[in-house]
Amino acid sequence: MTVSLVKLPAPDSSQASAISSADAFSSKTKLICCAVLLFLSAAATLLAEASKTASGSYPYNTFVIPFSVEGVKLLSSACFLYIAKSSSNKGSAGEEYSWPWLFLYSVPALCYFVSNNCMFYIIRELGPTTFQITNNLKTLSTAILMRFVMSHKLTWTKVKALVLLVCGTLVTQLQPVLQPSRDQNQGVFASIGYAAVCVNAFAAGLGGVYSERLLKGKATGRNESLHWQNCQLYFFGVIFGFLSLSIQDDVGRKNLYDGFNGAAFGTVFALAACGTLVSYVLKYLDNFAKCFVNALSMLVVGVVHASTSAEGLRLPLVIGVVLTSIAIEQYNLS
Repeated sequence: MTVSLVKLPAPDSSQASAISSADAFSSKTKLICCAVLLFLSAAATLLAEASKTASGSYPYNTFVIPFSVEGVKLLSSACFLYIAKSSSNKGSAGEEYSWPWLFLYSVPALCYFVSNNCMFYIIRELGPTTFQITNNLKTLSTAILMRFVMSHKLTWTKVKALVLLVCGTLVTQLQPVLQPSRDQNQGVFASIGYAAVCVNAFAAGLGGVYSERLLKGKATGRNESLHWQNCQLYFFGVIFGFLSLSIQDDVGRKNLYDGFNGAAFGTVFALAACGTLVSYVLKYLDNFAKCFVNALSMLVVGVVHASTSAEGLRLPLVIGVVLTSIAIEQYNLS
């Protein structure tokens, strides 16, 4: 979820980034990175769905997963930081390690903490496919925040892409008119799910905009190491996760991971690996590769979920995935 531009003398230079990317990785390695990211993105959503019981509830405390994910990412980033510093006596050129701006990372950490917890509510109430599709609404919130917070101008092509993104997302939620309601409380549960979608989109968008300012040095005026920035971000993620667990009264649970199954542990690993890999994909690949992975992940999750459930692959879902994929592509390529 992080971007590293610390080795570039001009972070805003797309040409320098492209040259560095081409030199750093071969086409085969880039393809492997995209394939792994696609697998992890789809696996995290499907494993979270598979960890539910037959009644549709989670047998464990869902707040434990974001806490564990942040802990794993913090540990891995610390190891990468130690290796990077040990491999060079003087450290990498242009990299700085400073403490005064540590608390600035608490803002995106809180946003990502909220977003990660919304994931389970959306999957529980609306399903994994809906989560994967509506998760792209963070593109809309990011664009709006960047327009009004960072004064970035939106081209007409991007505006049309955002409208198409919203339309594609709404199309996926269309249901047959004659479909009977299975539960009187179904509407209430769906409302909770859609509320979580809105919170998730805003929190992820705000976290992304603020993270960009930090990672590019716009908020601190410094050019810090990627691993050091990740450590600061994940440190606060662990803090927020611990606080959320400490205020809960888990009566009847034997330990922190009581109720965890194989799918739940798999979700932790997939989310941690995905979050760590995204920073490198954003550094060495272009936006098209990232949006291509997002589009494919929607298709993979939709097909797998439809094949394993009685719901099937509905036409509105197929149309919505196509529209959303085109919108993401057009927004990133404009």
